[in-house]
Amino acid sequence: MKTEGLILDVSDIIQETKAVRGTGESQLVGKVKLITTNPTETIEVKINADLWNGGKAGEILKQCVGNRMFFDVEYRKFSFGNEEGKHVSMDGFHLFALPQPNQK
Repeated sequence: MKTEGLILDVSDIIQETKAVRGTGESQLVGKVKLITTNPTETIEVKINADLWNGGKAGEILKQCVGNRMFFDVEYRKFSFGNEEGKHVSMDGFHLFALPQPNQK
């Protein structure tokens, strides 16, 4: 879905190192705190390793700081059995396309 939002500050764009489930390898992912409008809400939007692209997405998102624009996000809910055999359920918002900094 396209949602109108605002990244208020550069500090709201965060890079993290995440372990790949099953392999133990690490990968860089991102997340951004996005203020949405109508209704106003601050949501955390995760960015997968492919879209994050080693931090290049973070540089693009920095160009969006302070500008209300449209973001392509989707709400995902999923569950799986972890290595200990326990059921794990997760949900949240995920960015599935980078915004175009020149568009408002």
